[in-house]
Amino acid sequence: MGIYKKHILPRLLNSAMGSAEIEKLRPWVIDLASGVVLEIGIGAGHNLPFYKSISKLYALEPSKEMISMAKKRAESLSFPMEFLNASAEHIPLFDSSVDTVISTWTLCSIEKPEEALKETARVLRPNGHFIFIDHGISPNPLMRALQNILTPFTKYFTGNCHLNRDIEKIIRSAGFNIQRLSQFHEKNKPLMYNYKGIGIVSK
Repeated sequence: MGIYKKHILPRLLNSAMGSAEIEKLRPWVIDLASGVVLEIGIGAGHNLPFYKSISKLYALEPSKEMISMAKKRAESLSFPMEFLNASAEHIPLFDSSVDTVISTWTLCSIEKPEEALKETARVLRPNGHFIFIDHGISPNPLMRALQNILTPFTKYFTGNCHLNRDIEKIIRSAGFNIQRLSQFHEKNKPLMYNYKGIGIVSK
């Protein structure tokens, strides 16, 4: 798995996250970012071209291989940017230091999403925004059953991606008040059920 995780998986993820359907969904999330922004799990940097009018971006990513890909997409950016080679469970930033945290299809694969969200709440300034889109458990009984059956096998080849996490419950359990939430299946991908929304933690 070492060779697969280091050399093959980053390229597969880069390709998958660059699909036309996913690209159409990115602007809704990124357009809402403002001020000092932290993106957890920036991956290969597919969100970078969509950022506008922000003062700084912290790009957190545990994979050095993915950071190398993201740096190529960051070459023409007009705002300050700093890469953080770390996990979302241990964000190397001070308390209340960012205005917005962005997460796009990341909570599905973080090893301990509850801890990552507690860290997210810690680094957000009072009334800062956590803006997210992720896929998780479907309300459809058949799809839910398939997700539960497949996840123990598929997560080993997809960078720990879980099809069956209850994204809304995880976010609320971390203390976030979800102000806006929409849910939908991806077109032609019935197992991919997306949660898209904005969360705030009052401090």
